[in-house]
Amino acid sequence: MPTTNTASVTTAMNQPPRDAEPPGSSGSQGMNQGLQVLSYLIAGIGVYGFLGWVGDHFLGTAFLLPLGIVVGAALGIYVVIKRFTAEPGPGAGGGPDGTTTRTRGRV
Repeated sequence: MPTTNTASVTTAMNQPPRDAEPPGSSGSQGMNQGLQVLSYLIAGIGVYGFLGWVGDHFLGTAFLLPLGIVVGAALGIYVVIKRFTAEPGPGAGGGPDGTTTRTRGRV
């Protein structure tokens, strides 16, 4: 009867995954970025909501608080997009220093 090479399940279970990262390296990078995004959004809403409330209080209006909340959320989203979008590194663009060259009109 021919013998076949079969992998042992216990051997495979005892080995660490091939793509496993050492503890403390960058395994929590996604969690850190998520918390940064959440803090930017909460801070934007809180700061501009507070400014809207102060404006409503001293000016006797009733529209600055909701306006401040909406503006704070929009600015928080803007900051998140600007902060976490990847910028091309050197050599990624068409120019000699990694930037793209744009011309107007005819070349």
